[in-house]
Amino acid sequence: MQLLYISFLFFYQFLLNIARIWNPKARKIISGRKDSFKRLSNQKKSTRNRYWFHCASLGEYDMALPLMEACVKADPQLEVYVSFYSPSGMEHYHKRGFRPTKVFYMPADFPWKIKKLLMAVGATRLYLLKYEFWPNLLKEAKNQGVEILSMSTLLRPSQIYFKWYGGFFKKALKNVNYFAVQNSTTQSLLLSAGVDSQRIKIIGDIRYNRVVSNKVNAKANRIIEQFAHGHLLLILGSSWPIEEKLSAKILKEKNLKILIAPHDLSNSHLIELKLIFPEAQFYSQTNSAELSNSKVLILDTIGHLSDAYQYGNIAFVGGGFSGKLHNILEPAAFGLPLLFGPQHQKFPEAQQFIDFGYALEIHSQKELNAALESFLSKGEDLKIRIQRKVCDLQVEIPSHFISPN
Repeated sequence: MQLLYISFLFFYQFLLNIARIWNPKARKIISGRKDSFKRLSNQKKSTRNRYWFHCASLGEYDMALPLMEACVKADPQLEVYVSFYSPSGMEHYHKRGFRPTKVFYMPADFPWKIKKLLMAVGATRLYLLKYEFWPNLLKEAKNQGVEILSMSTLLRPSQIYFKWYGGFFKKALKNVNYFAVQNSTTQSLLLSAGVDSQRIKIIGDIRYNRVVSNKVNAKANRIIEQFAHGHLLLILGSSWPIEEKLSAKILKEKNLKILIAPHDLSNSHLIELKLIFPEAQFYSQTNSAELSNSKVLILDTIGHLSDAYQYGNIAFVGGGFSGKLHNILEPAAFGLPLLFGPQHQKFPEAQQFIDFGYALEIHSQKELNAALESFLSKGEDLKIRIQRKVCDLQVEIPSHFISPN
């Protein structure tokens, strides 16, 4: 099976090289991987502890931040190395405030590259976020005596580890020293894979810690504050075209304004948005005189959405009609009731908030209208209850994930 896996990696690498001709993301991954060992070269020997956090993308990096900060607090001299697969992490991690010691692209999981990488990094611990289990990375890390810890692990029965043909990948899970998992389903799946129960603990989702911290440290935004002042505000968070088109028909609602933060910030999509919302103003081009009369503001910039939620009354989060639901915890931290499409099975927090009565899945225009009327009528009391629930869902990080080794 390992030979088949390596063959697949070669084939995937071949496809990636072809895709880079027209796909900017593929191009960035290829060029970034070539630069990885250069970034790690010429390191001076250090007596400090060094931990390596592998984050698939910016979302996993955000998840890791409370853990990184806790580790540095426990060991102020700690060196933090971070690897990414996705360009989103490499391009935007610096906007989060925390400054890792080194940041680099994760090479393909070829045994010879992984062995070289582990020696170049020289970490004593490897942290994995959610479900980043690369078989050759885990095998070689264990061979080199690196402690492997998985934080907020989230697994599903449909994943390859639990298929009849997934033995090679299931075996890789046993190389992890300890799992701090999100739920009992993940715990049961790991037990079925032969992982010792003493190496598994249910703690929940560490992203709650992150969004609560973001809320406390949210920055004021004068433009959005002025736009929202005196009105109910619906925020389309990381919206896709279907959320945008559904929302275009509810502007007749009294005192309701819409803030759109589109997932796609390409010029072509921004032009489409302007056609759907002819009266809309673009954030980067607006001025104070225009804000009071405009009912739609489009965030055509990156980095303002999380702070914008503090001015909202309800959030319609994108990706729920495609199975790629975006972050619903950020608006929930500010107490916003949540709306999203029905394809959210891979995101247990979505069903959790539906069960709490703080979220609704939307299938149609009629349901969107009804949901808005229902949630907006409940006012500040609902907002306070949602905020309290998010605070209560923060997790306690296991002590041995933090203590210097």
